[in-house]
This record gives sequence, C-alpha cells and structure tokens, in this order.
Amino acid sequence: SGFGNTVSTLFGGVANVALVVIISFYMSVSRDGIESFLRIIAPIHKEAYVIDVWKRSQRKIALWLQGQMVLGVVVGLLTFLGLTLLGVRNAILLSVVAAVFELIPFGIFLAAVPAVTLAFAGGGLSLALMVLALYIIIQQLEGYLIAPLVVNKVTGVSPLIVILSVLIGLTLAGFWGLLLSVPVAVTVIEYINDLEKRRLLALQNE
Repeated sequence: SGFGNTVSTLFGGVANVALVVIISFYMSVSRDGIESFLRIIAPIHKEAYVIDVWKRSQRKIALWLQGQMVLGVVVGLLTFLGLTLLGVRNAILLSVVAAVFELIPFGIFLAAVPAVTLAFAGGGLSLALMVLALYIIIQQLEGYLIAPLVVNKVTGVSPLIVILSVLIGLTLAGFWGLLLSVPVAVTVIEYINDLEKRRLLALQNE
C-alpha cells in the first residue's frame, strides 16, 4: 500500500505539472484573457481600478517568476558545490537537473532521486545518505532563507509574508495552493496598500 501511495502521488504530481504547462500555454496565447474576464465581472464604476490593480500585480508576478529563475540558478550552484565536495560523478548534470526542477514545487526532492541513485551505485549507502542529507539541507535553505530573501528583493514582499503565504496555500489547496500562494499574496498586498493610501489621504483631508 505504501508503494501504491507513492506511485499515485508521483503520477499525480506529474499530472499537475502537465496541467500547469497546458494552462500557462493557453493563458499566454490569450494575451488579454484575464483582463477581459475582469472587465466582464467587475462593476462599471470599479472596472478601471480593478484593471489597474491587476496590471500592477501582473508586473510583480513577472518579477516573482524572474526570482524563481534566480532561485533555480542558486540551487544549481549549491548542488554542484555539494556534489563536487562529496565526490559524486556527473555533478554538473545533476546540478542542472536540480536547477530546472526548482521551478516546480518540491522539485528538489524529485531531483534528489537520480543523485542519490548515482551516489549509491558509485559509493555505496554512506555516500547515498550524505547526498540525501545534502539535498534536504539545500531544500531547507531554499525554502526558509534564500527564497524569501530573493522574492523580497525582486517584488518588495516581506520574507515573512512569503513564508506564511506558502504555508497557508499548501495547507488549504496542496500543490495548487503552493503554486499560486505568492501571486495571490502579491495581489492582496497591492489591494491592501491601496486601502492604506486611501485611509491616509482621507486623514490628511480632514
């Protein structure tokens, strides 16, 4: 039963990744699809504001995606250094795999599979365990230190907000919640900032 659950989870994750790619493709083809949808559902007197919030959020989400690319490079470099120090063969190839898989949630664990396998084949159980520990350490550093700092640098969103949004998204909606947590948080923060500006402006006018 444990093996069956593992296989089911693995293929479920692959299916989710495929869905993300397909949905992203169609959203890219429909250039103004979301904006048109917002124009349809937003009240006439709020339409301009809703579109403005979306465009500002869209810019920050684009910056967030760039941050994810930076994270991939950082994880790849850390992986290469760690594997090289441990003496694992094909360290360059494995680090590239880690960098690419960093673009999907929990991808670092998928990237660890070939690395641990090669380490076991080349150096036995002790080397395989050390490589597994390396990937776990990199994942912890990425999730709780590097990622929040990078996202804060490129989007201006607080690291604490990033961590909380990821945890809440994962708890509420699993894979999709993890994937959408930061973009949703960015949009909500843009709206809250607008409310704060309005409040300050109202106080100044009194």
